[in-house]
Amino acid sequence: MTGTISTLTRFSEDVPANLPPPEQIVALCKEAGYNRHGIPFIGPFGAVLAWFKYGPHVTLDEAFTQVWVARHLNAKPEDGVKVPQVFMAFTSPHPACTIGFIIMEYIAAPDCTSGDYERVAQAVNTLIRIKAPNSVPGPIGGGAVVHSFFPEWTSGIRYKTSKELQSHLNQILKINKDNKRVSFEAEGLYLCPVDINPGHFKKLEDGRIVVLDFRATCFLPESFIAYAMQKPVHKFKQMVAKYVNYPASNNVEAMAVASGYLVYYGRSNIGLPTNVLRRMRR
Repeated sequence: MTGTISTLTRFSEDVPANLPPPEQIVALCKEAGYNRHGIPFIGPFGAVLAWFKYGPHVTLDEAFTQVWVARHLNAKPEDGVKVPQVFMAFTSPHPACTIGFIIMEYIAAPDCTSGDYERVAQAVNTLIRIKAPNSVPGPIGGGAVVHSFFPEWTSGIRYKTSKELQSHLNQILKINKDNKRVSFEAEGLYLCPVDINPGHFKKLEDGRIVVLDFRATCFLPESFIAYAMQKPVHKFKQMVAKYVNYPASNNVEAMAVASGYLVYYGRSNIGLPTNVLRRMRR
């Protein structure tokens, strides 16, 4: 990794006084190694001043989404969910890939455990009620969708509308001669947390839950929430899903079939609508 910094975005001027500049943050994380998701930054008097999240899967899209959700939820403590404030985010080149960094508030609280599925479900119930600020599926800013529906959990594609997303799924089914179809026309876009595991949540003494990870959290049609809850991979998520009041959907089985076709082909760009293909070729 070099000391080069790109796409630097500062989200807050209210940062710890001793927070190092981005180039030094990169050096500290390089020294700590890449076999972890982040490191605490400890100030001169031994207090943890910030958390440095970093890695090849950390993106600015995640940072922008976390900032938006933090502003939305932290203004309503009665909802029982807190999100760490983001100070800045940036990327830095590495010989193998680009490394993303999100520099955020450190919240001193224990991680949730596998027995905290009901408390995490309460937080998830709050998250899935958050409506999108616009009509563009994906993270804040309109990036690629990150969801377990897609191979490698990413669409690799920016959709401008739910109709484009719907057309893509139906085209996947059509070219594979499957009669099933999905319809998102009556659905709004809501926050859809997918990567639900105990390490992505902390529990505060006052009963609130802290949500830490927003990589696989996008604004999507409500059927994607139902899909995530009905097709969980891990035991903890299965337990959480039992206590989540997610919207019913008739699209889940057709989505599961379409997802299976993408897994078979090993990529997400099968059956793209013509207008999406034209946009990608420009």
